[in-house]
Amino acid sequence: MDSSLPRPSPWSLPKQLNTRRLFIASIFAIISILRWDRDLTTPISTTAHFDSSSPSSPALPLATVAYAVSITKCSPKLSARLYDAAVVLKRSIELNSWPLHPDSRYAAKFYAFTLKPADNSDPATVDRCYQVLTLAGFEVVPQDPPLYPQLIKEPEGSVLKMGIGGDGCCGGNELIKLATYKLTDHEMAVHLDLDTLVIHPLDELFNVMHFGSQTGEGKIAREKLGEVMAPTYLNRRLTGNPSKSGNMTATEMLANITVDAYFTKDYNMIIPGKQEQRVGVQGGFLTVRPSLDTYTHLISLVYSGEFYGGFDARTSGWLRSGYGKHIWGSMTIQGLMAYYFDVEQLEHSVELNRCRYNNIADNARVSSFAKNPKFPRCTLLPFVRNATNPRYNFDDKQCRDGRDKCDDTDCQRFPLEKARVLHYTYCKNPWNCNSCEYLETYKEPMCYAMLREWFRVRSTLPGEGNRTTDRVKGDDKGPLAVIRADGEVELTEGNCFKEFYLGYCMEAGKYDPMKQRDLSVPDVVALDSM
Repeated sequence: MDSSLPRPSPWSLPKQLNTRRLFIASIFAIISILRWDRDLTTPISTTAHFDSSSPSSPALPLATVAYAVSITKCSPKLSARLYDAAVVLKRSIELNSWPLHPDSRYAAKFYAFTLKPADNSDPATVDRCYQVLTLAGFEVVPQDPPLYPQLIKEPEGSVLKMGIGGDGCCGGNELIKLATYKLTDHEMAVHLDLDTLVIHPLDELFNVMHFGSQTGEGKIAREKLGEVMAPTYLNRRLTGNPSKSGNMTATEMLANITVDAYFTKDYNMIIPGKQEQRVGVQGGFLTVRPSLDTYTHLISLVYSGEFYGGFDARTSGWLRSGYGKHIWGSMTIQGLMAYYFDVEQLEHSVELNRCRYNNIADNARVSSFAKNPKFPRCTLLPFVRNATNPRYNFDDKQCRDGRDKCDDTDCQRFPLEKARVLHYTYCKNPWNCNSCEYLETYKEPMCYAMLREWFRVRSTLPGEGNRTTDRVKGDDKGPLAVIRADGEVELTEGNCFKEFYLGYCMEAGKYDPMKQRDLSVPDVVALDSM
């Protein structure tokens, strides 16, 4: 296997540069202290907005994009691995942003939303997640509860007030993600779950939001957008039906678009043939144009109580639009934002190809493996099939999104060089160090490739490179399954803990965590290139 890795940032600096860089780092540290206690009740002022009329100058970014994560509850289990998750995610963004990536013209600024302690104590002293995220280099912005359920109205038939507390993963606290809209000093803001990874620049999205449709760069950006948006979005815009195509090309439809949001959808959570018209948003990736008006509007929707029970995907859910309880998290982010993007802001909110922007290595089709159509079984590998054993003799059926053909969203075989954001929900967290020799479907080799990307990014951090594998257990001549660029699987041999986990997993279930150190001061190597 190709074990070549990007060079870590050099930390052996020429002596004549030390004084200059120490001065720059000190300035940044002072600025960070001055901003320490600020919350998002007022716009956050961090970005120097540069003149975009001279985009040919590589010395300055076109804009600084806000990247945010959020914590709804700081459990001991979360805080134990929070540092590694946050640091690697942040590093992956830095590697694919200005100035570290030569093809990106957008800088990055990092935020973390946490809930303020109920007793109004100082979160810096009592909130372990606040402390860890600060060490990881995020500006932590504690939030009041995003919702006070007792204030939700109860129009006849509404089930929101009684149900939102137990909805989805986190109840009403999931709405903390809406604080991303309050980052109004940034032109664009991206909210990511902590179990995601950025592996290529996102400039193709930002360019559409930054450049007007009549500018030369704006026209080019909109042409490229047609290549990365979800085919279901084009269908919905043209025919009102995400599974039925229309007569206009993507280039024609997007020529004058103003984009205020990008998102992906979770087709694994619906029953094909019954619910594909009303699919929930996948909450792990959201890109928005910050706006206090939008934030206020969304919160007002929740307080209106206009959510009605039912699973019919027709007259249930938000304002009886069909975005109802068949959606996981229907009362919070997954359902609320699906309604908002699809119904209220369809012409300005673009669904992206989920394999490119939120890849979880899932199957685009339903499998005959289980009777439950929501069961996310991937495609059986040809050399694993055994016609005499039903356990290893299942097939793909209809497309989950309702289209007749859906190879373009078959994420389990999607080339990583075309992906932008990976999401480890289906593959499980890298630090779990799950066994890496199992092989049955296309999911496994795809997940191994995705997991390797996470550990590759970790290896680029100061002090994390030049990893030895002397302590790693396992068979050095064991089976390895490698997914090729064409989506097929190649079998070879080697120690999967060394090849996929790069020595950071000693054996199954035994992760070697990072040593926590203060990364809140910007990387002086990156500063020198400004």
